[in-house]
Order: sequence, then C-alpha cells, then structure tokens
Amino acid sequence: MEALWRLEDLKEWTRALMGSHRVVAPVAGPRGAVWGEVKDPEEILWDYGRTVESPRSWLIPRTEPLFAYDVAANPPTITELPITAGPTVLLLLRSCDVAGLRALDPVMRWDYTDESFEARRAATVLVSLGCSEAPSPDTCFCRAVGLDPGKADQADIAIEAVPDGGNMRYRVVPLTEAGRERLSSAPVAPAGALAGAGPTQTHPVDIESAQTHLRSRFDDPVWQRISEACLGCGTCAFVCPSCHCFDIVDEGDWRRGQRVRNWDSCAFSHFTLHASGHNPRPRQWNRFRQRVYHKFLYYPDKFGRLLCTGCGRCIDACPAGMDLIEVLEGLAAKEGNQP
Repeated sequence: MEALWRLEDLKEWTRALMGSHRVVAPVAGPRGAVWGEVKDPEEILWDYGRTVESPRSWLIPRTEPLFAYDVAANPPTITELPITAGPTVLLLLRSCDVAGLRALDPVMRWDYTDESFEARRAATVLVSLGCSEAPSPDTCFCRAVGLDPGKADQADIAIEAVPDGGNMRYRVVPLTEAGRERLSSAPVAPAGALAGAGPTQTHPVDIESAQTHLRSRFDDPVWQRISEACLGCGTCAFVCPSCHCFDIVDEGDWRRGQRVRNWDSCAFSHFTLHASGHNPRPRQWNRFRQRVYHKFLYYPDKFGRLLCTGCGRCIDACPAGMDLIEVLEGLAAKEGNQP
C-alpha cells in the first residue's frame, strides 16, 4: 500500500524547502486567496478554492526594468540590470494554473531567448494540488478544454487530496527530475502514480463546435452584439494565467531613465495603434474578437494546444458581466444551427 501524507507531513516538507527556496503559495488576501511568498507553512491556505489572480506574475512580472540609460553622462551609458531569479517553488497550483504557466513556454521561446523569463522558468518548480471539487461550478470549465482538475500532469510534483475516514490525506507524486530532487529528503516516501478524476461538475462547453465557427466565420456580425458590454479595461487579461502580451516603454526623461517591460492587453484601444494613427482594430468588438480567436484558434494552430485553461477568472472578474462560457456556447449553438 502506498504511503499517504498527512497535512503535517506537507508542512514539514514545505518548512524544509524554505531553507533553500522561496516558497510562493495561496495566502489570505482582502478579496480572497492570493499568491504570496511565505515564511511559515501556517500562513498557507492548504484548503483553498481558487486564487483571485493567477500566479503568472511570478514568471512574468507585471513590470520589469530591462536596463538603465544615462545619455547625459560622458560618454553615455547603458547598464544592464540584474535578473532576479532565485530558486522558487510555486506551491498548490491548480491544474488550470499549471497549464497556463506551461502555455507561456512555447510563446516565450518561439523565436527569441528571453533571458529573464528563462532564468525564472529554470529556477521555478511547479507543485500542483488537484481540485476535489470545482471552486466555481458556474465558471470553471477546465474539463471542456481538456484538463483533469484532479491532477496536473504538467507539474513537477502533483499532490492529490485523498479522504481517509474523517481525515484528509495526500498522495504526493514527482513527475519530473526537478520534482524528484525536491522530494529526495521528504518525510514520507512519494507515491508512484497519479489517480486523477477530480470533480465532474465543471461547466461543459462544446469547444470544438465553437472553434469550427471561428475558423469559417471571422466576419460574422455576431461579434458586434456579444461584445457590446466590453469596456476594454483589460481585467480579463490581467487575471488570466496564460495571457502574455507586454509593452516596452522608456520611463524617465531625455537624460536618464530605464527601459521597462509592462503587462499589456489586446483589449486596450492603443494596443495595435500604429505611429501613423492607423489602428487595424479600431472598435472594441474587433479587440474582443481578437482575444477569443487568439485563445481558441491562433495559439492552438501555432502551438498545438488551447491557450485558455478554463479557470473562469475572467468571468468572475469582469466588471461588465462578460461571460466567456456564454460566448463559446453561443458560437457553438450558432455553428450547430448553420445549414
């Protein structure tokens, strides 16, 4: 019989990790669970539903100085800034978040080696916690996009909660060499395989029919109707685990300053604004359509997987009540009703 861990075993292992790693885990925030660096396992929300925001900022910071410049110096100087990328464990990720972080790998490595991303990615170990129930049955739809909420087989270490009478035990499984290294001195021997399954009550969505509609009806006027409520605020992109758009700006004056990379969003009106004043996506419905096409068609066509992980955060966070599930279901139904 395989050895199952107690919560105290998990805490003991986490405490040992803190001696050599920065540990980032769900902690209590003003609006719910958030990701934060922890110094004591007692700070961690071991039984949480879903964090308000994704853990993406720990791999791609919201704002990141790239280099400093001083053109007033004689001679002018450009100073590369150090990359901060110490050993890090992202602990208790849900399947949707692991998939979102893994989706960053192909695009950030597509045609250029991003040194800062690569440094953080190589230093980061992903440890998942399977969902025993859907955090939000009305907005979670990870099964529809091909994920198992009960196990994250793309993690370095997967943890599954196993009811044991009146107690909760945990199956801990290393999935990569990095995961096995972090478990080499664990208080309990790790298990050999994942069980999976998880909750079945995630929201069903016919993604394939929606994709068929996207592929053949780009100019469908339905986009003008379904995006009428969109404010272009970018909230959906900023809570998403797989969005990765950024802008690069100089912050300072003509004499000295820094070149900085900041998160950006295709929902913003200036995102595709050319220096000439031309904007190829001049209306909000053009920009909303782009977001859906990127998630469900452009990225899958290029990298072979969906960019959306079905976490549902964009639905919960949207101040205008935009519902991606309703959009996809509408497209699927429209496709099914075509002659």
